[in-house]
Amino acid sequence: MIKVVMSRVGGFCIYTDFLFTITLIIVGLALGKQLKALERKNIIVESVPLARILQWSAKLAIIIFSPVIVIGAVWLVDLNHIKLILLPLLGVLTLVLGGLFSFLASKVLKLTRPKIGSMFTSGAFSNWGSFGVFICFVFLGEESLAYVAMFMLFEQFLYYSTFFPIAKFLGESKDTVKKWSEIILRLITDPLIVASFSAIVIGIILNVFKLSRPEFYSTLNEVLVPLLTFILVVSTGYNMKFRAVKGYVKESFVISTIKFIVVPLIVVTIGFLFGLDDLNNGIVINVILIMAVMPPAFMSLIPPQLYKLDVDLANSSWLLNTVLWILLLPIMYGIVRYI
Repeated sequence: MIKVVMSRVGGFCIYTDFLFTITLIIVGLALGKQLKALERKNIIVESVPLARILQWSAKLAIIIFSPVIVIGAVWLVDLNHIKLILLPLLGVLTLVLGGLFSFLASKVLKLTRPKIGSMFTSGAFSNWGSFGVFICFVFLGEESLAYVAMFMLFEQFLYYSTFFPIAKFLGESKDTVKKWSEIILRLITDPLIVASFSAIVIGIILNVFKLSRPEFYSTLNEVLVPLLTFILVVSTGYNMKFRAVKGYVKESFVISTIKFIVVPLIVVTIGFLFGLDDLNNGIVINVILIMAVMPPAFMSLIPPQLYKLDVDLANSSWLLNTVLWILLLPIMYGIVRYI
């Protein structure tokens, strides 16, 4: 006889949260792909700038919804453990190792310079903003979002200050080389970065001063997190391209090995060595695991387009690894439940 445990995590019953996760992601991707098909058939007229609408919807959702979610999560969570300072460092290590190992693997495979650049972006950019946030919320609950925000603290800074310049170095830039002063100015004025840092600071202030969080906040986040994810996933589905995948299966599976096995093993092991598994009933170490096992972000496709890298390789790796990641979700779900 199977005993069904009706405990609640993040507002979802344990026996339904996994199904909800898969359904939302698949429906969002399918809707985005269908919108693209309707546009190609001219059912959606050219006067409707669908690509721009989806792009701005995604940006606005991140700028508006994400800070509200992060403030509420950081406001609630226990921040008294000094070990939590390791989370942003492990986040940086996850991205750096992904890019480094992908670069080294490209050298072993003796790929051309444009292919090396695309392998690097596929390995270095991870889909934390949509998939990572959502999976942590559904699998671990609202409290995990504070740790997610800390893990992601330097993500955008690393992308723009380091990974884009490296991609530019490996390819041929379409624009002039920017000075460091211009890069820094862009970083400190980028609305995504400003919103992210501001939300964490505000949440910490509210937490430190022990102000009571409104009771409706949990319900609000239960709506905003799936909504944010759905908007981002629809945009992702709209940009999916299935062409040329067959030509880059080997390279794509190399990225899979790095992002789904090698990097998570290293990062999670470090987490255990520093005792992060003892914090908050294992939620912190599970956040590290989930965030370390992420497919390439959609942003990994941007540098190849800007700097004349191998666009088809980047697209193939992004698509194949996103599909593979969805197939791996049952395994990740099982590990999170028993870790």
